Amino acid sequence: MCNHYADDWRGVDWTPWVSLNPDDGALSQFPTDEGIYRIRHRGRAGLTYIGETGRSVRGRVRSLARGAYADEMPYRDPHTAAPCLWAIRQEDGPAFEVSISAPPLAEDKQSRKAFEDALIALYRRDAGESPTANFGRIIPGYKQSTYSRDSIRGGPLSDGETESNAELGVGPLPWTDRGDLDGPSWMGLDWTTPCPLQDAGSDLPTTAGLYRIWKSGSAPPLEYIGQTANLRSRLYRHRRNRDGELEFSYTRLQEHDAQHKREEVETELIGAHWLETGESPTDQF
Repeated sequence: MCNHYADDWRGVDWTPWVSLNPDDGALSQFPTDEGIYRIRHRGRAGLTYIGETGRSVRGRVRSLARGAYADEMPYRDPHTAAPCLWAIRQEDGPAFEVSISAPPLAEDKQSRKAFEDALIALYRRDAGESPTANFGRIIPGYKQSTYSRDSIRGGPLSDGETESNAELGVGPLPWTDRGDLDGPSWMGLDWTTPCPLQDAGSDLPTTAGLYRIWKSGSAPPLEYIGQTANLRSRLYRHRRNRDGELEFSYTRLQEHDAQHKREEVETELIGAHWLETGESPTDQF
């Protein structure tokens, strides 16, 4: 099992944990390079957030910190996790800490994003859940702010109100057959028999699912991994925009009725792909 607090988690060098509070001054020590970062709260178990940036990791973390410690719940931009951290601060106090890493792979967007997904996948596998603020979620009892263009701030919910993004996520995949990326039971899922992408048509289900696309005889790596609320519509779109000789297969999802739940397992698959091959699907990100 991985120690997701460790200073060498997943074989890269992480900085010591420091206060996220922007008034404490610790964030000024961070570099302005691309990087990966992780957030925890001393009063809660596990990680609160895992993120990446292709700009200044110092600037990105400061942006999150300003939102988390604001007087009002911030908008979902410039940092989509800020409303959730703000809500946690109302419930559990201000004791957030952050640790960052700027490994060589962070200089490349595709590698950096795939590595972020690998960290989230490992965390899900070991902790049994996603970091609290990933996937645009909010903790129970709170309503999300909108993006700034709509100018609606969130906050505590009134009695009888609900918020879809406060629903619990889904647990990790079984992680069986993790090395068989184009196989029928990769990651413990029931994948359909591969078909040419040019055959994606009206016989496909219109239900939610995961799908993978690859060049026959060339996997790994896969070309693309995706999630959708409508398999027929999404795969038909890929058929119009990609080489029809590519192969695809899909697996239906049952309890993944919200987008953040589908994104959790999509991220887990991309992360597992990176852990197995050391690279992203070729057309991902």
